[in-house]
Amino acid sequence: MNLMPALHLGAPTQAGPLTVFPIWTDAPIAPVAYRTSLPADARIDELDDPTVGRLRVTNAGTTPVLLLEGALLDGGWQHRVVTRSMFVDAQTREDVEVACVEQHRWSGGHGQQLARYRAPLAVRGALRGLRVEPLPTEAPDTGIDQGDVWQRVHRYERELGGSETSSLVQLQKRLDAELVHVLAAVRPMFGQRGVLIGAAGHPVLLEVFDDPQTLAEQWDALLSAVALDARLAPPKPTLGARARAFVQRVAAAPLRVADAAGEALAVHADDDLVSARGVATDDRLLHLAVLNAKHQFVLAA
Repeated sequence: MNLMPALHLGAPTQAGPLTVFPIWTDAPIAPVAYRTSLPADARIDELDDPTVGRLRVTNAGTTPVLLLEGALLDGGWQHRVVTRSMFVDAQTREDVEVACVEQHRWSGGHGQQLARYRAPLAVRGALRGLRVEPLPTEAPDTGIDQGDVWQRVHRYERELGGSETSSLVQLQKRLDAELVHVLAAVRPMFGQRGVLIGAAGHPVLLEVFDDPQTLAEQWDALLSAVALDARLAPPKPTLGARARAFVQRVAAAPLRVADAAGEALAVHADDDLVSARGVATDDRLLHLAVLNAKHQFVLAA
């Protein structure tokens, strides 16, 4: 089963410290059968006995919801980040795996809301166990080390300023206005279904969806998260040759089915440069997020 569509890389735009390459694919376009935002008839809650690593998603509506890896959650007993993408079908309830990105709070309301942000790259690297050196405390079941996640959140706080509860969500909110100029510099093009973002001279993130509308919905969240990382390094354009080589590496990586992601399939591909995670149906790739496993932003702790 070959779920990877052909990826066609376009000419880049420099958006502040980011080099942004559009990507088109050859996958047929079908009506969007899910949402990446949370509709009014869906909710995310703490468990009856709240636990750090798990929340409950109840979708009482008629449209499936795709929760994306790296999505930040605001509220509840503490702010969380979704550790792997989950497809929650209509009229179903699923538990979703999360990690804490607010170390100094364990109280509050029952409900969570999807924040407008995605986690920056170092936190996403921690969710995938991407480190300069493996940590002895790595959890054997998921590869996620909560202490490593907190350490990377603290790094952003040291550089950009912290909050009373050491919340990544609060940090993103505070810096949101400063990233507006980056977001205004480039917008998705007609038919575009993916994007490759370069920072500090190298490709760092590639994301592709099955529909242009979904990319447009996630556009600001994608760029603002990487722009947060790029504030911590001198701006340096990413050359087209490096971007093309990275896309070729991604295209050559065989996608393997890992396990279920709710009512869909979790897929992955890994080598010494590419760390890819995605969600697919039996015959269609819905979303793929690829990190450069050697990039300084992904490994920073």
